[in-house]
Amino acid sequence: DILKGKKISLVTDSQHLHQMDKVNEILTSGGIEVKIGKGKGQLNDGQVFGCEFYPATELKDKVDAYVFLGQSNFHAAGIALSTNMPTYVLDPYFNEVREVTEFAQKLKKKATLAIYKAADAQSFGIIIGLKEGQLSKVFALKFKKELEKEGKTVQLFALTDITNERLKNLKGIDAFIQVACPRISTDNQFDKPVLSTPQANALLKILRHESIEGYLEIPHWL
Repeated sequence: DILKGKKISLVTDSQHLHQMDKVNEILTSGGIEVKIGKGKGQLNDGQVFGCEFYPATELKDKVDAYVFLGQSNFHAAGIALSTNMPTYVLDPYFNEVREVTEFAQKLKKKATLAIYKAADAQSFGIIIGLKEGQLSKVFALKFKKELEKEGKTVQLFALTDITNERLKNLKGIDAFIQVACPRISTDNQFDKPVLSTPQANALLKILRHESIEGYLEIPHWL
């Protein structure tokens, strides 16, 4: 009922891709206009990863809200933040619809706070992830160069697991940037700021006295 009469973009993860057509039919017969965004690269139509949202962001101006078919509030919150639109989870297990817009705003607040804390840091550790698909050396070197231009000291590290325990062992560093996976920064608790790629881009803007408005409103956070 929440969605009746609305235009929505239906998105899902790989796990629920096979249920898309059926759910599309059910929603349409309930008086909801459904649109499915085009896939890109490895993404099928309507499919998002934890940090890639192309099929969602391309419909931003054509829909009233997003519906994520699946269980993950974090996936759905990523859609809410990258589009800045109301987003709901359609949970096939609990058979319920829940809104995640507020949860997404909490994540954004936490992410933004970490950026401003990192802006006061003098020494940075940049972490490259050693798991498959996480080896983003290009970004690591880019951030190192840009931060050094701003007079910061920077060390590079390579880790398989990026956890608070691991980072505690790295002494003399005020803040971290990890280029492995954006979700590491949003989903975990750390004692010191641990920024993802979009957060690190925003940090550079703050250091240059530029606006960081809409820093998460991009099709992918890699």
